[in-house]
Amino acid sequence: MRSCLLGILLLGSASVAAGQDSASRETPTVTLALPFGVASENVHLNYFMRGAFGGYGSFVRAQQGQSAYRFVAAVDGKPASEVKIIAYLPGCEIQTLELAVSGTTLLRDLVCKPLGSVHLRGQISPAPIAQGEPAEIEVAYEAFWDHTFFGFTDGPVTSIHIATVVPDQAGQFEVDVPDLHAQNLGEGQFQLTLKAVKSGNPIAGLKPYNSASGLAVLSSYPSLVTFVANSP
Repeated sequence: MRSCLLGILLLGSASVAAGQDSASRETPTVTLALPFGVASENVHLNYFMRGAFGGYGSFVRAQQGQSAYRFVAAVDGKPASEVKIIAYLPGCEIQTLELAVSGTTLLRDLVCKPLGSVHLRGQISPAPIAQGEPAEIEVAYEAFWDHTFFGFTDGPVTSIHIATVVPDQAGQFEVDVPDLHAQNLGEGQFQLTLKAVKSGNPIAGLKPYNSASGLAVLSSYPSLVTFVANSP
């Protein structure tokens, strides 16, 4: 009876040890909770991880009806040691997070610090000619400072969708962009692209007249900014 009891205790100890070993190998995850009332389909999340695997960057695909977003903080089963995140919630300042991965679950609340907007009135010159399919303008923010924040020198720039606006027949449009000049994160610009509505294919890139790049991040713009259409 005593040897039987000892066997049960040993078996129980082995089971606990196996459970602890399994838990220690559990893949770590990062969960980012959204503020109440935020449209989750308009949230933008980019992240970059470092660990025994080296470096790895990706993004979270936005969906409707989400109260939080979660992603695995590992590559090929190898856990990350740190994760850096760029988070954009419309109407809020862009957030940057730096997390040390020291467990299996990291939970952080994203907060919304309200950010004002700047009105932009533009004119495409020459005005786009309809080719049987209506066109729209996608406005995105290109965060050139992301390389410094993430800690790499080469790779795609974080591009955040800001708005979509339809120009009129004369090529004029109006849109509000976030006042990122007030937040002063670093070097960046707004990129405007004329696209076909149905297919989503780019028709032309739009650059301010006499500018070789996109629209600068300013605290205000002239009453009318002329954009020249170039090859996308």
